Amino acid sequence: MHFSLTEEQQLLESSALAFLAKEYDPQAPVAAPELWQHFADMGWLALPLPEADGGFDGGAVETGVLMRAFGRHQVIAPYYGCILLAARLLAELGTADQREAWLPALMAGEKRIALAHDEPHRHAPWAPRQTCAVREGDGWRLTGVKVLAAGADGADALLVSARLPDTDASQPTHAVFLVSPTSLGVSSHACRTADGGSAADLYLEGVHVSDDARLGTADDATPVLHRILAEGLIALCWEACGAMQAALEQTVTYTSQREQFGQSISRFQVVQHRLAEMAVCCEEALAASELAALRADGGAADVLAAASMAKSKVGRAARYVAQEAVQLHGAMGVSEEMPVAGLFRKLTAFQQQGGATAWHSAQLGRRLLESDAWRDSQTLLSARSVPVSSAAPVTA
Repeated sequence: MHFSLTEEQQLLESSALAFLAKEYDPQAPVAAPELWQHFADMGWLALPLPEADGGFDGGAVETGVLMRAFGRHQVIAPYYGCILLAARLLAELGTADQREAWLPALMAGEKRIALAHDEPHRHAPWAPRQTCAVREGDGWRLTGVKVLAAGADGADALLVSARLPDTDASQPTHAVFLVSPTSLGVSSHACRTADGGSAADLYLEGVHVSDDARLGTADDATPVLHRILAEGLIALCWEACGAMQAALEQTVTYTSQREQFGQSISRFQVVQHRLAEMAVCCEEALAASELAALRADGGAADVLAAASMAKSKVGRAARYVAQEAVQLHGAMGVSEEMPVAGLFRKLTAFQQQGGATAWHSAQLGRRLLESDAWRDSQTLLSARSVPVSSAAPVTA
C-alpha cells in the first residue's frame, strides 16, 4: 500500500515534533494545566472537532499524525479521553445549546470533560453497559460503576454512558448523560495508570440529572458511541506506533554504544536480526494504523472491524518491540532513568486500552467464522482432510 501525508499533514507532524522536542521532557513533564494550555494554543484541542463548532475538522489521519508524535515523546496528557472521546462525542450527539455551552471552552483549554464508559468486568468497548438510567419525574436517575475513566480526575464534567430500561438485553439502547462530578451521589477515586496517566473510578449511586443533561435527542446513542470509541482506538494505535519507533531508535543507539568482547554488540548477527525484526514490526504496525485511518476517513461501513484489525496487529507488534527493547538494554532497561522504560510502560498499557488485544483478535476470528469467508481460503482448504461439503456447520 502506497501512503504519503499531504502537505498540511506533514506541517502538522513537523510542528508537533518540533514543539515537543523543545518544550516537553518525559522525565520532567510540564505541569498539566500549562501543558493543556499549550495544546490549546497549538490548535490541537480543536483539531478533531467540527468546523461548524469552531474546530478544524481533522480526520483520523490528522489525529493519528498528532498522536504518533505524542507516542514518540511519551506525552502524558488526557488528550485521548477528554478530546478524542468526550469532546467528539459531545460534538456529535449534543444539542446546539450543549455544544455552544461547552465546545468553545474545551477548545480554548478553559474546561475539560471526560468520558466514563469502562465498567468492572466489561472492558470490551462495545459490550452492553451495566450502568442504568431510569426515568424519574422530569429527569433521569443513574446507577452504576465506571472504572479507569481517562482524564476524569479534575474534569469539569463527565459524560456517562448508560443503558436505558425496557430494551433488548443483548442489544440494549444506550444514552450519554452530562454529569457534574460534584452532583449528589457521585463519588470518585483518582488513580494513576501504568503509563503515568491519570484516571478515576466513579461510583454513581442514584444520581439525579435533568432531562437536558442527556446528549441530543436520538433514541439510541449506541452507533455513534461505538464509532467514536473505534476511531479513538485507531488514534491509540498511531500513538503506539510513535512509541515503538522511539523504542527502536533508542535500542539501535544503545546497542551501537554498548561494547562487549572488544566491539559494539550491534555487530553481533543475533542482535542485528532482533533489531531487524523490531523494525519490521514497526512498519507493519504503522501500515495497519494507516489503513484503519483511511477506512475511517473514507466512511467505511464497519469502522469497528477496522479498529479491531488495527488493534490486533499493533497490539502484538507493540508487545514484541517493547519486550525486545528492554531485553536488549539489559537490566538497566527497566530503570526509571532510561527513557525506554517509559516507552515499555506505555506500550504495555496500550495492550488494555480500548479493549485488550486478545479480545479484538477474538472478535476478528468470530467475524471470520460467522461469515464463512474462511471456506474460500486455499491455504485452509489444502490443510483439510475432508471435503468442505461434508464439514460440520460452524457456530460462533
